[in-house]
Amino acid sequence: MIVVGFALQTLLFKQILSDIRYSVIPVNETIKQTLDGSNINMRWNQLLTKIGLGLTTTVICILLARISYAQPTSSDITILRRGEEISLNGNKLPVSWRQWQTNNQTYLGITDASAQQRLGLELLSNDRPQMQPVWWFGGENRSAYSLTAQHLETDRYLDFTPILRESSEQIAVFQNRLEITTNPAQVQEIRIGKQSWGNRIVIDLDRPILWQQKQGRREATLTLPAFTPPEISQQFPPPPEIEEAETDQPLLVVTSEANETQLQIQLPESLKLRVSTLANPNRLVIDLRADHLKSREIRWSSGINWKQDYIPLGEAAFAVTWLEIDPRLTNLDLIPIWGNLQQMQGITTLAKMGQENRANLGINGGFFNRDTKLPLGAIKREGEWYSSPILNRGAIGWDNQGGITMDRLRYEETLITDAGERFSLQALNSGYVQSGIARYTPTWGFTYTPLTDEETIVVVENQTVQRFITGNFDQDQTITIPRNGYLLTIRGQPELSSKLAVGMKLQLQNQTFPPRLAGYPHVLAAGPLLLKNGQMVLDAAGENFSQAFINQKADRSAIALTRSGKLLLVAMGDGIERKGPTLAEATRILQRLGAIDALNLDGGSSTSLYLGGEIINRPPATAARVHNGIGFYLR
Repeated sequence: MIVVGFALQTLLFKQILSDIRYSVIPVNETIKQTLDGSNINMRWNQLLTKIGLGLTTTVICILLARISYAQPTSSDITILRRGEEISLNGNKLPVSWRQWQTNNQTYLGITDASAQQRLGLELLSNDRPQMQPVWWFGGENRSAYSLTAQHLETDRYLDFTPILRESSEQIAVFQNRLEITTNPAQVQEIRIGKQSWGNRIVIDLDRPILWQQKQGRREATLTLPAFTPPEISQQFPPPPEIEEAETDQPLLVVTSEANETQLQIQLPESLKLRVSTLANPNRLVIDLRADHLKSREIRWSSGINWKQDYIPLGEAAFAVTWLEIDPRLTNLDLIPIWGNLQQMQGITTLAKMGQENRANLGINGGFFNRDTKLPLGAIKREGEWYSSPILNRGAIGWDNQGGITMDRLRYEETLITDAGERFSLQALNSGYVQSGIARYTPTWGFTYTPLTDEETIVVVENQTVQRFITGNFDQDQTITIPRNGYLLTIRGQPELSSKLAVGMKLQLQNQTFPPRLAGYPHVLAAGPLLLKNGQMVLDAAGENFSQAFINQKADRSAIALTRSGKLLLVAMGDGIERKGPTLAEATRILQRLGAIDALNLDGGSSTSLYLGGEIINRPPATAARVHNGIGFYLR
C-alpha cells in the first residue's frame, strides 16, 4: 500500500508515481463529458493521471486501495466508484457520491438534496426527472445549469461536473471519500441593508464558490472557501466578553483564517435564511425574512413530485413541503421503520433512520416517550405487532397490493387461564404504562426493562407459566424475553398475580376495531385522524389529546390520500410572521392539497420529510430525533 500526500503538486505526483500501477483503478476508462458545448475527453487509467476539466481545473485520482470495484446496477448503467463522504477543502461532509457510466458516457454526481443543503446549489423546478436545472451564480450566460440526473440505488444523483469545472482546482478519491479542493477565492466587500421584510447581507466575491450552511433555531453559520481581508472582517467583530451581563449579539460576525471565512448570523424571532447567488459581479445574497421559502416543484422520478410553497389560509400562509406520489406511475413498497431493529428502545434522526434502512423517501411517524425512548402507539410490520395501539387514536394500515385505510384504531387482547378466568390486557409491546397486565413478546427485543419501580413479571413459555419475578427493580435491570413465549407484567394491581400460578396453561384472544384494519400487515398510529372520505373528522379530545396539544401552533406532519389515489407526505412549517398551524388549520391545508383522507403524525421538532439522504423540509440541525417513521422503497 502506498500513501500519497494530498498536498503534492501534479508534477510531483507524475515524477514519483509514473511507474506505479493501482490494480483497483479500471483500465482505460474514457470519460466523454460535454461542458458548456465543448467536448472534453477525460481518461482514467492505471497510472496516476490528470483528468482535465478545462480552464485551471485538474482532477487527480488518489487511491488508497479500497475503492469499490465497478458494479452494474442495470443493463446499461455501471457504478464505477462510490462513497458516502466528501471533503470540501478539508471539511468533511456526509454527502453520498457516485461515479457511473452509461451509453459510453461517464458522470460524477452527488445526491440532489445534498447538492442544495451541503454545497449551496439551488435546485429549480423541472419537468422531467432526468434533468435538473440548478442555479449557481448564474453561470457564464446568467442562466441555470442543466445537470444530468440519474437514479442509482436509493437516491437521485446529479452530475455536477459543470460546477466542478467552474469551482474546483483539484479532485481526489481517498478511501472512498471524494476530496474537492476549490480555486482560491477572496471576499471583496460585505454589505448589510435593512429591507421592509428583514435584513439583507451581500457578500461580493471575485469568483463563484461552493459554500456550506449550518442553520440552527437562532443562529446560522456559513462557511466560505474564500479569504477575507482584515480590513473587511474587522468591520464585523465578535461582541466583547462581559461576564456580569449579556450583550446584544450582533447580526453578523465575520472570522477569516487562511482561505476560509465563517459568517455567524443571528436569526431574529420568526426569521429564517434565504441564500441565493448572483453573477457579474459574483455575489452571495443572504436574506433574513419570514417568507423564506421559494415556490418549487421537482419531478423527482416518474410518479414522485417534490413540492414546496406557501399555502394561504385566511389571513395566514404556511410554509409547506410535500411529496406527491402517484401509485399508478411508480411501484412503491411502504414499511414502518425505526432506528434499532433489534429492539424498540431508541431514537435517532429520520435522516439516519432512512439511510440505515435504505429507504428512498420517508416521513416521521408516531409518538414516543422522549425520556424512555419507547413508542406510544401502534407499529405493526409484516403482520407482527411491535407496539400496540393506545387510546383509540388514528392510524394508517396498508398492504403490498396498494390497499390503504385510515381510521381510529383499537386493539384488544384477552388472557384466558385454564381455570376459565379472563383478563383484559392493558397493552402489547408498549411504552404506554397503565395499571393492569401488559404483554411483551420477542418483537419488543431480546430483553425487557421494567418501566415502573414495582412490577410482577410472569415468564410464559410454550403457553405455560414458568416462573414469577417480583420486587423493586433497578433502572437498568433487564429480563430476558423467551423466544418461544412472552412476559406478562403486572403493574398497580399486585392482587392479579394470585390469579396465575406456575404450570398454568394460558390462551390468548385478540380483536381489532375496525375489523378491516386487522387484515393489513402494516399499521402505524399517531393521531388525531383529520379527514375521512372527504369530511373533516378531527376529534382530538376523543383520541385523548390534551387541550394544550389541540390549540398548539406548531410544525405538523401528515400522511394523506387524494381522490385520485395519490399519496401525500406533508410537512407543514411556520406561517409568515407566526408559528405553525393548529390541528384544524393543518386539516384545511391538507384539503387545499386535495386530500380526502388524512392522519396527523408526530409534529413539532419531530416533523421531518426525507428524500435523497437528507431532511428536505427544515435545516438538518433543527430536526429532532424520533422513534419511528414510514419508509418508501422503489421496486
